[in-house]
Amino acid sequence: MDNGFFKKGNDSNMHRTSYHRNYREENFSSRQQAHRTAIVDEKRTAPYAIIYQSEFDYISRCILDYPNIETGGQLFGFLTEYGVPVVCYALGPGPRSNHQTAFFNQDTDYLQMVYNEINRRYGLRYIGEWHSHHQLGLAKPSGHDASTIVHGMERSSFRHFLLCIGNCDRGNHSTLNAFTFHINDVYNYRHAPWDIIKIESPYRRIIDNELASVLCHPNTRVASHGSNYFVNRDSCTPVSVVPDYSSEYWLNSKANNTVLKQIIDFVSSVGENASVKAQLDERKHVHLFVNRATVSEHIVFGEKFPNEPPIIISDISGGLTDNIQWVYNGDIFNSFKEYYLQVIRLQ
Repeated sequence: MDNGFFKKGNDSNMHRTSYHRNYREENFSSRQQAHRTAIVDEKRTAPYAIIYQSEFDYISRCILDYPNIETGGQLFGFLTEYGVPVVCYALGPGPRSNHQTAFFNQDTDYLQMVYNEINRRYGLRYIGEWHSHHQLGLAKPSGHDASTIVHGMERSSFRHFLLCIGNCDRGNHSTLNAFTFHINDVYNYRHAPWDIIKIESPYRRIIDNELASVLCHPNTRVASHGSNYFVNRDSCTPVSVVPDYSSEYWLNSKANNTVLKQIIDFVSSVGENASVKAQLDERKHVHLFVNRATVSEHIVFGEKFPNEPPIIISDISGGLTDNIQWVYNGDIFNSFKEYYLQVIRLQ
């Protein structure tokens, strides 16, 4: 986001902004004191992130609107004196956003218009963004996600950035994982626990009311949260996230979550007009449903994958893998890529 967007408002707006800044100082001094035992250094990635309950709930509702494709939005607030991000207002997708199975693009005109007003009227900064990886449990940034943030920070004056990755499980619960970046060590981002302020943000109703003619809101009315990563307010230590997969399943590894995202991106890129829908079954095994102009496929990653090949079924040819050898040498993505290219040649 261009830092040239910061502008002065009229007298009434400046008075309102001053009020909220006083509110920040009074309410966050005690919170920072409570975290003195945590290692907090403005020159490093923030060890935790702060968010109001209303904004945590708002993002959950946005995620639940799109359980099978990606969605996203932006985060507005400020940084504490130690560089800890404080999310005061969360924005969801605009009316012309691009929602796909493997990526999300915000409606840039919508974002620009809303940001200009939020910054001018209330003095909130653009501090980060969020997007979902829908039902797959990909709870960390993909390689593309991370490189986009890194390159953006290197080209701008941002020292800190907050990236949040959401998920939606089959039980219709959302999760939201926070990752903090710092320009001094931009490639080593941190998985940061949430410190939830359990009240409505003082900005939520004011902004929603004054920008009512502009804003888009989720259709889902009630948030539904799954297991998330929180700070223990008594000891200032993180509370662990309950893993979504069995200990034996390949996606229990965080690194393999990124591999699955690579696989989805690759399958989507093969041929024209391909769409990929991902689902988890009752055993929490991943299924990919691929629809192309002339053929559909069903890919199943079973309990013993990658030591055994994925099951690939075509609606035209049925099972396609009987005469193809699965070669796995420790590189899951390239093993799948070579195997899949052989399979689709038979269609």
